Amino acid sequence: MEQTGNEESVRRQLLALAQMSKNELTEKWKDLFGKEPPNYGPVFMRKRLAYRVQELFYGGLSSDMLRAMLRNEDPVTAQAKKRGPRPGTIIVRMWHGEKYEVTIRNNGYEYNGQLYRSLTAIAYQITGAHWNGKRFFQLTEE
Repeated sequence: MEQTGNEESVRRQLLALAQMSKNELTEKWKDLFGKEPPNYGPVFMRKRLAYRVQELFYGGLSSDMLRAMLRNEDPVTAQAKKRGPRPGTIIVRMWHGEKYEVTIRNNGYEYNGQLYRSLTAIAYQITGAHWNGKRFFQLTEE
């Protein structure tokens, strides 16, 4: 695979990190992060600087991915939660001893053979009170 000049520059920078002294790593840290480094050893500094060089060139992780990682969550699962249930999924909710089923459709939510635009509207039909639909159907983590 042919590398561009910029990719070659990244490669050279990564290789150079392996040869740098602690003082040189400290200077590189200041260049890339704009501040003094924490009191890290040279091995960790090299790893973190290598990541930073690549992050600046190729781009970093998305904010969604970072949040998922900080919550120690699988990023794929986090994206699926953000999108919500897929069409065809049946949501079941017990309410005052009765079972209620809602089917997720591409264009809304089906309840009792009728299509609704939101779960909130269905929650209102069931309870007669205004509920957040996701909360009523227990689709939130609260």
